[in-house]
Amino acid sequence: MSPGVREESPPPRRRVTARQAQRVSSPTVAIRKSADTESPTSDIGAIYLRTLFRAQLRLAIVCCVGFALTVATAAVIIATVPTLHETYVGGVPWSWVLQAYGMYPIVALFAALYVRAATRNEKSYRLLEESG
Repeated sequence: MSPGVREESPPPRRRVTARQAQRVSSPTVAIRKSADTESPTSDIGAIYLRTLFRAQLRLAIVCCVGFALTVATAAVIIATVPTLHETYVGGVPWSWVLQAYGMYPIVALFAALYVRAATRNEKSYRLLEESG
């Protein structure tokens, strides 16, 4: 260091944290807290909501397993058919083209089926909730 220049120490570090929001343990607790506790319909609403959650989870699992099986089957078929490896499209083997672009329609189909079924589940939940 040159004479006459003092070295200043850096300011002390401070830990900055955000306030923790109060969390609700589960969505059914939120329904029970928001609904009238004396009313028997609050428990029915919680049951309907749990039923919707289970139906949506079951739908997601079925779609994921079905999608995985479909893609695995397509990959096995592409791998086992020798003419797909010998035929070329634009200098690229047909098997590569099927793997690269043939899976998109499968993804779109499963996405459309999932959205349609999830909407149907939610619609039936709303009908149950309105009638109950």
